Amino acid sequence: MNARSIICWAYFLVLLQFTHGLFAKERPNVLFIAVDDLNDWVGCLDGHPQAKTPNIDALAKRGVLFEQAHCAAPLCSPSRTAIMMGLRPSTTGIYGNLNWFRDMPQYKDWITLPQYFRKHGYLAWGGGKLYHQAHGKFSDAAAWDHVYSTRTGAVPPPKGERYKHGLRPKFESNPILARLIDWGPTDHPIEANPDWKTAEGAAKFLKQDHDQPFFLGCGIYLPHLPWYAPKQFFDLHPLKDIVLPPHKPDDFDDIPATGKRMGERHIKHLRESGKWKEAVQACLAADSFADACVGHVLDALEKSPYKDNTVIVLWGDHGYDVGEKKFAKMALWEQTTRTPLIIHLPEKLGGNPQAKTCARPVSLLDLYPTLLDLCGLPENPKNEGRSIAPLVRNPKAKWPYPVLITHSPHWVGANHAVRSERFHYIHYEKGGEELYEVAKDPHQWNNLAKNPNYTKVKVKLKQWLPKKNAPHFRGVKP
Repeated sequence: MNARSIICWAYFLVLLQFTHGLFAKERPNVLFIAVDDLNDWVGCLDGHPQAKTPNIDALAKRGVLFEQAHCAAPLCSPSRTAIMMGLRPSTTGIYGNLNWFRDMPQYKDWITLPQYFRKHGYLAWGGGKLYHQAHGKFSDAAAWDHVYSTRTGAVPPPKGERYKHGLRPKFESNPILARLIDWGPTDHPIEANPDWKTAEGAAKFLKQDHDQPFFLGCGIYLPHLPWYAPKQFFDLHPLKDIVLPPHKPDDFDDIPATGKRMGERHIKHLRESGKWKEAVQACLAADSFADACVGHVLDALEKSPYKDNTVIVLWGDHGYDVGEKKFAKMALWEQTTRTPLIIHLPEKLGGNPQAKTCARPVSLLDLYPTLLDLCGLPENPKNEGRSIAPLVRNPKAKWPYPVLITHSPHWVGANHAVRSERFHYIHYEKGGEELYEVAKDPHQWNNLAKNPNYTKVKVKLKQWLPKKNAPHFRGVKP
């Protein structure tokens, strides 16, 4: 090769690198915000009339609010594992919180959602609770370019100020819930709390210059129990004004035994304790604190040069019931499966400024393929979800797919719910069914499963149940 050819080739390589850099900067960024245990108690979803979440509500007005978004599983680890892997719990066998997918030989090297973006030239930073934990094995720290925050929640009150409600002894048969079931205001400034520091870490990232497109994950722990939050957020919800969630004393008379067990006997302790209003107030306060953390991150994005080139996704990992049917998650009713999901696609990226709400049922399992689609990345053929990008662009587009939700407690069987636009169907492994016509029965108080007029409805919904359920993975425990 002569000197002229060498110079031309070198020039070509420099030009190629330069144009690749320009292309990389033009690719959309992703701001991926997770809020733990966030149910529909946000203003834009009207789950509780006293919810005060102005930042989440403002984002809903800018983006598409999916009014019927449901988790893949109503429990932290299986839900988040499904989102990050793009696989259903019934496929992986991850049904509970004690097992980690990378301990399974077939998934040891699985390319998760942030890793897929890294593979395609993105910088991936994560902080807070994005996987099941914010640090250690269950955080998948090696999958990120950098982890900027490893602590979660709020600074607790002094030990002498904890568990003053007196309920802890009544929950001892569930030691995890007994340890977590506490709430109350704290005197610590908002900036001292780990969740705020996570939000601040994301905000600082957005103030920096980046040569690569980025995938920024920000995981807020509250409103996961315990519900500690700065006093200012409790003051937003005066105890004397608190409205209790609706409930029906004989609600469980028409449901199968497995459903009754999921309803949990502990609920009577909360309802009969005289502390139910305190619990509702604390949950609302924790929601408002989490909303403030979200707002801090969104403000930073709005002031950054990335605001018009960043896809925003805000999601909760599952719902949470504060006394309507049970106390906690881990059930297949709407109260524990429905969760906020908002996707903002800037107009510059093809977003529709007129698109506000979508009534189609969608699954959090769909986030992996959706983000690839919105960012123009190649499909991952291993994803079991489907891209809801068409609904982001047109919320009224046809969508014939229901959501599949799986819950399999106590290492036994696999129970599923199928949520269509009109019906919520539950199928229990040990026998028994529930069926609710949601618009007519939003609280799911009237089980139609034995009504012969709905036989064809059940047959149609059953077609979406998994043909096979993976066995529970009983591998390495933390």
